[in-house]
Amino acid sequence: MKAGGFTDSPTDVMRKQTLDFERSLYETTASLDIPETVMTIAMRDGYESETRVFKPVSAPEAGSPLVVLIYGGGFVVGTSLQLVPFARAIAKAYGATVVAVSYRLAPECPFPAAPNDVWDSLKWVAANATSLGADPSQGFVVGGVSAGGNLTCVAAQKAVKEKLSPPLTGIWVCIPVTTVTVEGLPEKYRDDWVSRTQNADALILSTADIDFLRDAYEPDAASEDFSPFVYPDVAADIPPAFIQVAGMDPMRDDALIYRRYLQEHGVKTRLNVYPGVPHSHHTLLPTLESSQNFRRDVVLGFGWLLGHELTADEVDEVAGAALDLCH
Repeated sequence: MKAGGFTDSPTDVMRKQTLDFERSLYETTASLDIPETVMTIAMRDGYESETRVFKPVSAPEAGSPLVVLIYGGGFVVGTSLQLVPFARAIAKAYGATVVAVSYRLAPECPFPAAPNDVWDSLKWVAANATSLGADPSQGFVVGGVSAGGNLTCVAAQKAVKEKLSPPLTGIWVCIPVTTVTVEGLPEKYRDDWVSRTQNADALILSTADIDFLRDAYEPDAASEDFSPFVYPDVAADIPPAFIQVAGMDPMRDDALIYRRYLQEHGVKTRLNVYPGVPHSHHTLLPTLESSQNFRRDVVLGFGWLLGHELTADEVDEVAGAALDLCH
């Protein structure tokens, strides 16, 4: 396996390859008998965004927590199928109602289409929680992977600033991008942003790939819709964050610095670091022990966010089939 890969193929080819992979993952993942519904949510411009809803067979007596998941793919590829294994596992393990949202992709729909779509979806989900069968008072968590991690960070920031009701109670920030230039970071952190250089030629995602994706997405690095560092005055009210980081990821320090930023504003955090592995190893190198631990840790981390912690053995028993865990 060589470094990177996003710069090797036309976008339409990458999208087809990604869709084929995600559809295969979807079709071969254990359903755990979790009912699933496909619906659309109207965006601010009338576009209908595909959304998948996963409901527990029987909700907890206290009510079903609400979870929103956001896929990754560099803002250029990816579908709502990507996080289905986690959606099913979280619904099964915690009796949660899980909503996997979508957003339009670059370069056809560059920044800020993605954060606008995610924010519109999040507001709709919050307003329609009851009709979805969820009770956000039992937990309202949003989370995402890679590009979805960025979209999670900025949605959490906006949710505090704009007083989203009901409020978020937790965020899952998985291998995120939080800046595209060192100038996009608060000055105090800039000397510690070294992983773009240290891991420039990493497997799966290289720094050249990140630059390619940045040019396709065209983000405003100083915008509240891309940078989670824009409003430090509201940072203290961001809910507890579960953060996962890959040690060989060029975006490693994006996540570590974001965690420091939250901690310094008094936000509770839980950090899991996976040394010596690249970006998205949990999906693209699935048989590694680290990858299996990572997938299990996602479900364990949601337990921490929801105030209903399980043991690793309990996760394996209840949801391991959806996570493809070896025993």
